[in-house]
Amino acid sequence: MTNSSNQKSIRAYLIEMIMFLTYALFAVSWVAGSTLTPQIMESFDIKTFANASLINNAITVAKIVGNLMAAWVLIKLKPKKAIALGSILISLSALGAFATSYWIFVLTRFIMGIGGALFIVYFGPIVFNYFTAKQRPMINGVNSVAYNVGSLIAMLVVTPVILALDSWQNTILVFAGTSFLLFIAWLIVGEDFELHQNKLQAADVGGQRYTFKEGLKDKFNYIYPFTYSGCLLLYLVILTIFPLSQTNSIDAKTLTAVMAIAGCVGTVFGIMAVKKFALRLPVIRWSGLAMTISALFMVTTSSPIFSLIAAFLLGFFTFLPMTTLVTIPQELPGMTPSKVTIIMGFFWSFAYIIETILYYLVGITIDMGGFQSGIYLAIGFSLTFFIGSFLLPETGKRRTVAEAAQVQPTA
Repeated sequence: MTNSSNQKSIRAYLIEMIMFLTYALFAVSWVAGSTLTPQIMESFDIKTFANASLINNAITVAKIVGNLMAAWVLIKLKPKKAIALGSILISLSALGAFATSYWIFVLTRFIMGIGGALFIVYFGPIVFNYFTAKQRPMINGVNSVAYNVGSLIAMLVVTPVILALDSWQNTILVFAGTSFLLFIAWLIVGEDFELHQNKLQAADVGGQRYTFKEGLKDKFNYIYPFTYSGCLLLYLVILTIFPLSQTNSIDAKTLTAVMAIAGCVGTVFGIMAVKKFALRLPVIRWSGLAMTISALFMVTTSSPIFSLIAAFLLGFFTFLPMTTLVTIPQELPGMTPSKVTIIMGFFWSFAYIIETILYYLVGITIDMGGFQSGIYLAIGFSLTFFIGSFLLPETGKRRTVAEAAQVQPTA
């Protein structure tokens, strides 16, 4: 019995490692594509940054679609095949190296984005199935920084790989090939498991199903993604556009690397914050305001030391409130697993819809007024996190501090 339990535990952590690394490498491929933007623009004779921003927006649009279809794919294909599909789609970013036109290249980024969208949803059932309630907060916290870790890896290795391989095509092939190895690993280690442990979980407390139609009528499903959209925009702009701007007192790539490291630290404190504090909105409100102020300070200060400090604070306050943010839907009245799945589908899709529009506006602003103007605009948009904290419901007010400590974050 003990041997069987140990084998299951080992398998659980192997599966978690493959999931984490696959999504982290998705982030590497995403950021690498952004870092390679000047070379890609030159290769396909793209003249404006607004058009070049389609490289990132193709992935974003794919995530909008993929997040909504992820649950359907999981039920139809079962976990092993569904996750394998997401993994192979991420690996197909390799096709971009052979693109004969810019639009074909954008299509390959879209395919990769669908794979990433499936993966971010599938963290949830994996964690729920393989880990105990006591283990889940830590695993969920680790998963929440998978993209951040990938971004950090990209900041450190993309430039050396470009210099070593001497072409953006070969660089894309290297990262896609690594993702393919993880696809093979999943085929070996992955397995199917029961998705519906309790059929009663498909209905709300009152016996009525919370459908997509009901979700579209729920104002929470608009306020919730609006709150996150500005934070998401700023995070992506800092990781993708800011390193190209050359507008700071210190190397922008160094600042984004510091921010990524700080994000990991912020996630740890975020997990502790969910357990310690009874109220949710103050954590979101003041972290959001601190995030915006830190970003503004980072791009305006002339001191290298203060730039590094601001970058660390930006990363820290960007990720500190994330566990709190994803806890709010779980604490709404009458919440069930099916309802929270639909809400989170709307959350990711609508947040990326808003972010895509704002990102394109930032691109247009860069074309008209330069990198600095576009970055300032992105910082201004990040105030949605602060504003949204006054619009979201306070779900923690009915809990004591001791009760709040029992809340478990989800992926």
